[in-house]
Parts: sequence; structure tokens; C-alpha cells
Amino acid sequence: METRILIIDDDPLICEQLERLFRAQQYVVESATTAADAFDLLCQQDFSLALVDLRIPGTDGLSLTREVRNRWPDLDVIMITGYASIKGAVEAIKQGASDYITKPFQNEEILLATEKVLEKRRLLDEIHYLRGQLADRYSFANMVSRNPRMHEIFSQIEMLAQSDATTLLTGESGTGKELCARAIHFQGKRKAGKFVPINCAAFPDTLLESELFGYERGAFTGAIHDRIGKVELSNGGTLFLDEIESISLNMQLKLLRVLEEREIERLGANRRVKVNMRVIAATNVDLEALVASGAMREDFYYRVNVVPIRIPPLRDRIEDVPLLVGEFLRNSTLAKEKGINRVSNKALSGLMSYGWPGNVRELGNVLERSILKTNGPVIRDVDLPGGGPERRATENTSRRAFDYEVPLKEFLRRAEREYLGHVLRKYRGGISSSAKHALVDAATLHRKMKSYGLKREEFRTRGSRADQPIFNVSQPSTST
Repeated sequence: METRILIIDDDPLICEQLERLFRAQQYVVESATTAADAFDLLCQQDFSLALVDLRIPGTDGLSLTREVRNRWPDLDVIMITGYASIKGAVEAIKQGASDYITKPFQNEEILLATEKVLEKRRLLDEIHYLRGQLADRYSFANMVSRNPRMHEIFSQIEMLAQSDATTLLTGESGTGKELCARAIHFQGKRKAGKFVPINCAAFPDTLLESELFGYERGAFTGAIHDRIGKVELSNGGTLFLDEIESISLNMQLKLLRVLEEREIERLGANRRVKVNMRVIAATNVDLEALVASGAMREDFYYRVNVVPIRIPPLRDRIEDVPLLVGEFLRNSTLAKEKGINRVSNKALSGLMSYGWPGNVRELGNVLERSILKTNGPVIRDVDLPGGGPERRATENTSRRAFDYEVPLKEFLRRAEREYLGHVLRKYRGGISSSAKHALVDAATLHRKMKSYGLKREEFRTRGSRADQPIFNVSQPSTST
């Protein structure tokens, strides 16, 4: 890509000298002797650098530099003047100039300054490009993750978005179930329709029925006009039923008929209305246990559990915390207003060592409090929630004591050993299930367990040594 340089100087001889110099270096050069001519050229073409004389007819170089930087912030400026002074140099830098050169100048001097500024610009452009590539690599539909299981979920969402299959999202509170539901809707063929969410736990049984199905005027006391329900409102789009475990057995039966027949009847009406909607349900409890206990109808459960997706808790994808922190800071209005754009290593270590029982939602709350208390561009400390003995016991088993002082190879070995221990604990030493979870074959898992001194027998019962944290930063790894 060609590099374009603009020379703004009222002296034609200076313009001619610089044009010859830069063209000999394969730069594309344009000249302007007035501010008006300079703005015309800047509006017509993209320039990488402008060399501005301090004295310009109708204005001055400082004012011109300030206006150029305001209107074209990516354009670097080198100030040129025959009146050298420290005060002038300081003022030029204040107005946005990248460098300051005095006349008469040597060709080597001007070329060195030019190359220095252009190289800095190239590096900044490369960083911007790589950040964009990194964001694209780890993001999907407003969700970010570098966790393999989350990437599987992203792939599932892409496939589900092109169908109308009923989907059940499960996972702990705060893991992002509604965000996944919105991704399925807005990535698919129904994105032109409405996404209609309803929290089923927010309404008692009688109100939930009118919220879902709507009512006709006069259907009950206070019904002074017709009202469209959530189901009818989602016609052509997606109905998101959050916390479906709270729906009573009676309402489950009524909703089951709607899901099967795709028809509704408003309260107080005697006619049926056809609806064409996609249904996504979400819960943070074990629905199979509810079915076994009689708290949920079996036919209703199977009707909503067509395609199940389980969203892992944040403690099982702790490597996503830095990405989530960066995303939160980029999207926080208050962080932008205060100029906060990163967290310190100490703060990040604390965030990655916490168990996050409230998951991504709790992380957002912690960061919001930290932003309120922070002065300057860096969050240096975070106030992690305390809690009773139960909270601390949970944190002790899931906390990672990350040591950033060791070499990267050693850090990765310790992290991998801790990860394998967590997976083996989860599946009570089951090799097949653990290998499937880790997306490796059984032979690879056996080899890694042997390398780290992990024995499946230690993970078969609770209360054993396997229940203790194994990521001990004070102990080196056992083998190479």
C-alpha cells in the first residue's frame, strides 16, 4: 500500500525540495501553500503524514495542526519552522504534532523523523488489526470465549439458528442463557421477527396465563381493553420462556397444547389464533428431578427438551475472565467516561482466583463497583464478595492460585494438571467421560495423568485427597 505525504508550506522552494526528497524514497507526495488548499486535498485523499510549516497565510501552523488532528485523528503531523524555541516545540506537541523540526534542516534529519513517525503509525495500525483479529477469533454474537466447550456451543447456535427446533438452555444463574437465546434468534432466519422474553417466575399462575395468552376486553374485572399476549406477540419470531421450572402443572398443560397445536385462545375469547413462533426455554434446575418428583409433566418436559444446551459455569471456563473483563470495559459507558481501559495483573489474578458462584453476572457487578471506585486508566484492586462458611468452602475447592512469576511452560503445565484434576473429580475418575469432556482420546488422557501423577482411584470417592486443590504454586511439577 502506498504511503502518501502532504506538505503544507507557503514557500514553493521548500515544497519542491521536500517533494523531490520524498519521491526519491518512493513516497506519494502532494503540496499545498494555503490552509484552504490543504483541506481540499485532505478531503479528497487519505494521507499518512503531513508536514506543516509554522507560518501559513491566513492562519498559523499550530492552529492548523490542531484542526487537522481534530478532523483527521489518524493523520500524524510533523511541524517545520525557522523559529526554533523550546516553548514552540512544547506548544506544537500539545496541539498534536508528532515531531518538531527547524529550518534549515538536513535531508537525513527530515527522512529520519518521517520514518520514525510512519513506523510508529504502522505499529499502531498492526496492533489495532491484531486486536480486531483476536476479538473475531474469540467472539460470537456478543459472546466471548476461548473455552472449547463454549466454542462447541457457538457452533450449535449457528446450526440451530437456521432451524425452528425447540431448544432448552440449562445452566446456573448468571451464565448467559438469555444471551444464548438472543444469539439463536438474531443469527437465524427469524431475526426480522420479535424476540419476546418472559420470566415465568415473575408472575403468579393467574397472571402468567394472561401474560402468555392475552385477553379480550371484559374477560375479567379491570380488563377494559384487548391485550395481546406474549405468545401472539412472538408470531414470526421467538418466544423465550425463562425459568420454566416455576410453571405450575396446570399451566404446563395449557402451554403444552399451544406448543403442539401452535394456536392460542385469549382469555374471554371464543376463537383461536394461529401462531408461528420458535420456542426457546431456559432453567437453572434439574428438570429430570422435577419430572421424577411430579413437579413437572413428563410430556411437557419432552416437548421443551428437543435440543438441550448446557452452558458451563464461569469457574469451569476461568480462562475466559480476561476476555470478559475486556469486553465489559469496552462496553461500559462509565468506564469510557473515566478513561478506564484495563486491569492490573494483581486485580486480574484476584478475579481469576475467585469461584464466581454468581457467574458472568457477578463478574459484571464486581467490575462495575471497581469502575466506580477507580481513578485513572487502570483498575488496580477489586473487591471480591465475602460470604459465610459455605461460600468460602466452595471457593477453596475451586480457587486457582495463579503464579505469574514462573516461566510460561511451567505455568501451562500447572494449569493443565489443575484442569485435569477438576475434570476427573467431576466424573469420579471416569476415563471415558473425562476424555470426552476434555475433547481428547482416552490414550492421551492416560498419558497426561501418568505425566502428572494423577491416579483415577483418587477421584472415585468424595472426601479423598482428590477433593483438595491440586494447583499448588509452591510445588514444581513432578515430571517433564
